[in-house]
Amino acid sequence: MLILLLVLLILFVYPFVFYAPILTVLARVFAHKGGKRSNDVESVALVICALNEQNIIGQKISNSLALDYPRDKLEIVVISDGSTDGTASIAQQYRSAGIQLIDQPERRGKVKNLIEVVPTLKQDVVVFSDANVMYDPQAIKNLVKRFEDASVGCVSGKVVLTGTAAPLTTGTSDYYSVEWALQENASRFYSMVGADGAMYALRRELFQAPLPDTVIEDFVIPMAVIRQGRRVVFEPSALGWEQGSLSLKEEFRRKTRIGAGALQSLLRGNGWPSCASARAWFVFLSHKLLRWVSPIVGAMALGVALLRLDLHMSKFVLGGFLLLSVVAGVRMLLNRSHRALDAPFYFLFGQIAAGIGLIKGLTGAQSVLWAKVNR
Repeated sequence: MLILLLVLLILFVYPFVFYAPILTVLARVFAHKGGKRSNDVESVALVICALNEQNIIGQKISNSLALDYPRDKLEIVVISDGSTDGTASIAQQYRSAGIQLIDQPERRGKVKNLIEVVPTLKQDVVVFSDANVMYDPQAIKNLVKRFEDASVGCVSGKVVLTGTAAPLTTGTSDYYSVEWALQENASRFYSMVGADGAMYALRRELFQAPLPDTVIEDFVIPMAVIRQGRRVVFEPSALGWEQGSLSLKEEFRRKTRIGAGALQSLLRGNGWPSCASARAWFVFLSHKLLRWVSPIVGAMALGVALLRLDLHMSKFVLGGFLLLSVVAGVRMLLNRSHRALDAPFYFLFGQIAAGIGLIKGLTGAQSVLWAKVNR
């Protein structure tokens, strides 16, 4: 029981504490040398999925038209997914500027639209974007330049969250700072696994259509790139800005959805690296799988500790969990931001959401249709 508890504790702590420094060393010592130089990427299709975005779609289209990329090489496609407001009519006004509008009469979900639209595109690269994300003028150029390395099949940008709800500001900021560092080091070592759905570019010929009810397509689609022997890399100079979660409820729903989608991809088999390199497997196991199952591993560790209260290790595990819960509870009650309180709160908050997400993924209770937040 002591050995079992120790193993569970190591598995729980490893992805959050030990993985980052280990990856940093690996990225420096065993940096991937990349592939041969390629100059075959020129044309780009920017695909924007929108649902009831009348308050921002005009700004998004204007932002897209202002991108510093040759206009004759950039196709901008707006998909209105059954919007019931003025989204489609506003986008329609930009047809003379070359905007292609696909106005779906009924809401079907982002994935089903991508499955139909992407195979019809002729451009070398497809960039996927959400309607509420504003791009830096150089964003597309900075994404595309990474394809000069023939081993790169997908490039993820850096989307900065703004206006996040006060209880989440510090925790979210710290999380993304660590996440970006992990993504950059994983790219240097070999490849990221997954991408930021608000901004990522893909070689069009590598697109493999996921099933229409796929919950987290920004993981499954890039993973298909890795399964084809190409890399997914992070480009920090490809900047974008997006409104962060406005409430704990919204953030909880987002994390729950990720947990459900993660389990869905594992059960279906399209969330595994398959025959990819050992480096890809290392990043996947460390960065994704062990994080995703951490609520299960943590619950098992607590269960073992409760069964063997006579062990010093059990007291350590239970004491640590109690301390974490108390600090998170104090943060919730005081409703005041302080890094010493925010980190435990955000961590426990994420664990609970992920745990519920795993249950929803196992039972198939998570809808592919994202619950739209009015902003």
